[in-house]
Amino acid sequence: MENIRQEEAEARAARFFRNDYYDRGMLKWQGFFLSNHTSAIKKVAAQAIPELLPEMNQSEIRRILNDSWECCAKVSIQLNQVNGNAVPIEVHGYVKGYQEDRICISVKENMRLISIESIRNVIKF
Repeated sequence: MENIRQEEAEARAARFFRNDYYDRGMLKWQGFFLSNHTSAIKKVAAQAIPELLPEMNQSEIRRILNDSWECCAKVSIQLNQVNGNAVPIEVHGYVKGYQEDRICISVKENMRLISIESIRNVIKF
């Protein structure tokens, strides 16, 4: 008896979804977005996508990094890596020192170690 009720309930649900239910798609999720969510999404969409810069040789990269370290100049480093959207990864900051084959970059008050071998291009500001 209980098995028949279960089958009847499943048939009724299948009929409802087949004939009566209208899925509004993404519209049903619009109410979950706060204004700061939508402004953050617009900000990310408005950012310029960095282009792939030409690959520099290691001696030129080391010379620019050393020069920017001595002058306390800001650098823009493009790595030989891309993110999930195939956009080149860039790091902007100040060279604070060297550690064997890596450099220490200050990025918004955080220190980051970057392998010199992983650097594609460097621009000094």
